[in-house]
Amino acid sequence: MIENEKKMFLGLYQMLLADEEVHPNEIAILYQIGKEKGDISEEEIQRAIFSPNTFVSNENLSDDDRIEYLYNLSRIAWADGRIDDREKEILQEASKRLGFANENVVEISEFLLKQAKAEKSFEEILQIIKNS
Repeated sequence: MIENEKKMFLGLYQMLLADEEVHPNEIAILYQIGKEKGDISEEEIQRAIFSPNTFVSNENLSDDDRIEYLYNLSRIAWADGRIDDREKEILQEASKRLGFANENVVEISEFLLKQAKAEKSFEEILQIIKNS
């Protein structure tokens, strides 16, 4: 797994811990995302979770990569069927770290959480954005 993917997985894992209760569906979504990213193994995911220096930045990430990462955070946040304030904060902070303007992070977060709740595919998300 490349270094940026490790960093992204740690960010996703941090969302699992946001509400201080790890729901089995959250873990299942994490592993599902690993498969979607090209059959990343459970072992690789676990190594990424426990790696140091794993803050995600917008270095070498395309706009689609940044949006996909935030959408995956949203999917994990919804995996237990509810969203708490800490999960929203993590999503908004990740949006800022990835270079989105401060004035847009709440709107971006709300949009992605709404799409995650509706279980839209990432391709559907991109289509909605491109048609806006």
